[in-house]
Amino acid sequence: MTQFIADLERSLPAYISSRRWFRAKSRTIRQVEIKDVLEAPGFFILVVCIQYLDAASDEYLLPVAIAWNGKEHKDAIGSVHEGNGGREGVAYDALLDEPVRHALLGAMAAEQRFEGQAGALCAAHTPAFASLLPLADAPPESFVSRAEQSNTSIVYRDKFILKLFRKLEAGVNPDVEIGRFLTRRGFDHTPAVYGSLAYQRRGEPDPHSAGILQQFVANRGDAWKYTLESLGEFFNRVLARQNTMVPEPPARHPLDLAEYDPPADVRAVLGDYYDSARLLGMRTAEMHIALADPNGGPDFAPEPFTQADARHLYHETSVQAAGAFDLLRRMLPSMHRAAALDARAVLDREYLIFERLVALRDTSSIGALRIRHHGDYHLGQVLYTGNDFMIIDFEGEPARPLSERRAKALAMRDVAGMLRSFQYAAYAALFGQVPGISPELAESHRVEGWSAFWNSWIGAAFVQSYLSRAATYKYLSPEPVARRLALDAFLLQKAVYEVSYELNNRPDWVRIPLRGILSLVA
Repeated sequence: MTQFIADLERSLPAYISSRRWFRAKSRTIRQVEIKDVLEAPGFFILVVCIQYLDAASDEYLLPVAIAWNGKEHKDAIGSVHEGNGGREGVAYDALLDEPVRHALLGAMAAEQRFEGQAGALCAAHTPAFASLLPLADAPPESFVSRAEQSNTSIVYRDKFILKLFRKLEAGVNPDVEIGRFLTRRGFDHTPAVYGSLAYQRRGEPDPHSAGILQQFVANRGDAWKYTLESLGEFFNRVLARQNTMVPEPPARHPLDLAEYDPPADVRAVLGDYYDSARLLGMRTAEMHIALADPNGGPDFAPEPFTQADARHLYHETSVQAAGAFDLLRRMLPSMHRAAALDARAVLDREYLIFERLVALRDTSSIGALRIRHHGDYHLGQVLYTGNDFMIIDFEGEPARPLSERRAKALAMRDVAGMLRSFQYAAYAALFGQVPGISPELAESHRVEGWSAFWNSWIGAAFVQSYLSRAATYKYLSPEPVARRLALDAFLLQKAVYEVSYELNNRPDWVRIPLRGILSLVA
C-alpha cells in the first residue's frame, strides 16, 4: 500500500488539475498528499489534500480503481506498483466502472460504511428510500453525466441521480440539508432526497458531506435552455413585423410593473412563456414558504433581519462594487464602443449606486425575516418538465465558504437572482445564443429593443406571481419601500459581481450587467 500511495501522489497533481470538477484551476498545485484510503469492494476512495503555492489547502474525494497486469485505461491517473517485484497497474477513475456505481447505490440501500485509517465514508438513506424496490438483486443501469462541473453525477436510468461532492468541507452541504427538509415537508417541486454519503474523520464532530442520492426527474433540459428556445420563437414573431416599431420597454421598476397586467397586445406577443414565468414565480414562492416554516428547528426557523444584517449587506456589496468599478475604469479603454458607452454611463452614476446602498444601511427596519433559501438561484438551477418546473442544486454559490452558504438571508436574494437570469437570457440574443438569431442579426437595434421589452414584462410576470403567492407570509416585508430596498440591494450585488466576472472572462458580455445596473439608477 505504501508504494501504491507514493505512485499515486506523484501522478495526482497533473490529473486533478485537468478535471472539470477541480475548482481551483487558477492556483498552482505544490503537492498532493493522500490523507486516507477507504477500502470498498473492487475499488478505493481516496481523501486527498491539495496544497497550493499561493493559497490554503483543499481536500477532495477521489474514487480510484486499478487495472492490473498491463491493462490500459482511457482515463488513466497514472501507473502504480504493488511493491518490490509486485504487480504493475494503471489507476483510473472508479466511477467509470458500472459495478462501482452499483456498489455506491447498494451502500446507501444497506447503510454501509467504508473504513479507512483516518475515518470512514458513511452511507445512509432517508425514509423516502424505504418505499422503493430492493436494489441488490437488479440495480438499474447507470452512466456518469457529462453535465456536472464542480461535482460528478451518476444517473441510474430513470430512477436516481447520485451527486458526488468532490470537494470536502466540514459540515452538512446545503444541498443535502435543504433537500431532506423539503422532502420531509412534501414539497414536490424539488427532487426527493433518498440518501447521502458523508466522510466522518475520527475525532472530529462534524461530518464532511460527500454525496446526495435524489429522485430522477424526467425533463426537457434546464429552464435556461427552455427560455432560450422560447426567446427564439418570440424573436421569430416580432422580427417578422417589418413595419412595426420597436416598443420602448416600460420605464418602471419590476415591483411597480408587477402591479399591472400587460395590455392584450403585449400579452399576445410574449406568448406562452409569460405563463411559464408566472408559474416559476409561484413555485419560487412555494419553495420559500416551505423553507420559512417556523417549526423547522434552529437551522431553518426564520430570524429577524436586523440593522446589523443591513450593515453587513451594505458593506459586502459596497466592497464588491468598488472593486468592480475600479476594474471597469482600468479596462474602459479596451472595450468595444457599445460596452464602453454603457460603462461610462454606469461610472457617471456610481454615486447613485452607493446612495441606494446607504439607504439600505440606514433604514430603521426592513420588517422581513431571514430564511434558508436557494442561494444561487437562476434559470440553470431549474429543470423544465414540459409543463412545470423542478428546482435543483441547493449548494449555494460554490466560491463561498460552507458557513455562508448555510446562512439565512432575505428571500429577495433568490428573487433578484432569477430577475438577473431573465435579463441574461434576453440579452444572450445579442451574442448569438438564441436559436434563429445570428451574430449579424444580433447587431440590429431591433433585437436589442425587443430584448429589453421581453425582459421587463417577463420579470414583472415572475414578480407579480411570486408576490401574489407569498405576500401574506411574514418572511416578506409588508412595506413596499422596504421590499424595494432589499430587492435593489441584491440586484446590485449580483450585477456588480457579474461585471467583474464578465470583464475577466467574456468582456463583450459586460453589457448585460451594466444594463442591469443602469435600469436601477438611470
